[in-house]
Amino acid sequence: MRKIVVMLVGFLLITIGLMSECTENNQQADEVDTDGDGYVDSLDAFPSDPTEWQDSDNDGIGDNADVFPSDPTEWQDCDNDGIGDNADVFPSDPTEWQDSDGDGVGDNTDYYPNDPTQWEPPSDDPFVDYAEPYIQMLVYDDSELYSYAYELFSDFDTTTRECRLNVLYRDILKNYTCLSAPLGSTSLQTPQETILKKQGTCEDLSILFASLLINIGIPSYLVFTDVHVYAMAYDVNVETLWECAEQTLISLVESEEYFNESMYQHLEGTYYLSPLGNALYAGGEANKTFDGLIDYMTIDYSFQSDKPLHLFVVPTQTVFYALQGGDYTNVIYAEYNLTSKTGTIPQMTTFGGIVLLYLGNETAEVTVDFEFTFQPSFYHIYNEDNLTAYDIGGNDCVICDPTLEDFGFPGYDAEVVGEKTAINPMTKKYIMLP
Repeated sequence: MRKIVVMLVGFLLITIGLMSECTENNQQADEVDTDGDGYVDSLDAFPSDPTEWQDSDNDGIGDNADVFPSDPTEWQDCDNDGIGDNADVFPSDPTEWQDSDGDGVGDNTDYYPNDPTQWEPPSDDPFVDYAEPYIQMLVYDDSELYSYAYELFSDFDTTTRECRLNVLYRDILKNYTCLSAPLGSTSLQTPQETILKKQGTCEDLSILFASLLINIGIPSYLVFTDVHVYAMAYDVNVETLWECAEQTLISLVESEEYFNESMYQHLEGTYYLSPLGNALYAGGEANKTFDGLIDYMTIDYSFQSDKPLHLFVVPTQTVFYALQGGDYTNVIYAEYNLTSKTGTIPQMTTFGGIVLLYLGNETAEVTVDFEFTFQPSFYHIYNEDNLTAYDIGGNDCVICDPTLEDFGFPGYDAEVVGEKTAINPMTKKYIMLP
């Protein structure tokens, strides 16, 4: 009986000893502070971070670093405006945090916070207010307009900005219909809408043209009169621009649709004139006239012959035929018995030509070099003197009128009447043009 008691007591003592040891070990574990921040690990939300021990909103950011310790959606405010970066549309701007209309301008600055098409406050200047709807229709940095322009350039020599300007302007004149409508009487079209419709008012076409210029790097103004809106190209070289425009105008007259003749015609070669009245004629056909498209023709000539020749200038091929029959009545100019001659026949107003007549008894060998140059009739109206440039800040600028049709060129503003006001769409500054 005593043995049994002893054994029971021993077990009890051992059990008590083990329980005592576990309690001591648990107390030691509960008192461990791994990061030494004064908060034991069991109570420390960040046991390895001596700077943090609590995360009140359970967002994974300790309360000491969390600018919003009670908001699980926010923890940082870079611009210190009181709005967390996650909710702040402008996290680096302490003056803005919301953009209700999504136009990129914060509500505090946006005068129209619920209108994505405008944000600036109304101007105190009536003219700026008047021009604002047109300015707002201009399109900047648009890949569609950029591609449209450069597709046109691929067909032309457009190494200079002036030639690019001319190509874009010619495209408007040639491929778009300008609709007649009182200023402000119709809704303005976007440049893309105008391209799609291939027509628009002078306002629409000018907005398109100005937008195209801006997208290829040529600054553009808008110019207003009482009855029209125009685009103005800023900072151009007038001499270069005229060279580009001149070639365009000449090409118009060169086409078969108009004169059906090249503006420069060259005849060079060696010919043999048989005895007794054989002649060489170079010039227009009997029924060919300038028809109002050419003002005059200049003939630069040079020839050499092994036999004496008579030189005549005739106003038409018909007079040449009469000359062969011995009728010299309508000859413009004559020289006799020449073996060589170089000269210029200036400003013939009819499509005649030059005649070399041989009356000798042996075959004559003649080498000729003739060049015919035609002066298109538009030069009476359209010439470099009619290219008007306006000085803005020391830079030449030209008005581009979308109503001029085929024979228009940049800078020709003879049709622009009334007081002209040019406004810079970027700065809203404007000037009166003389």
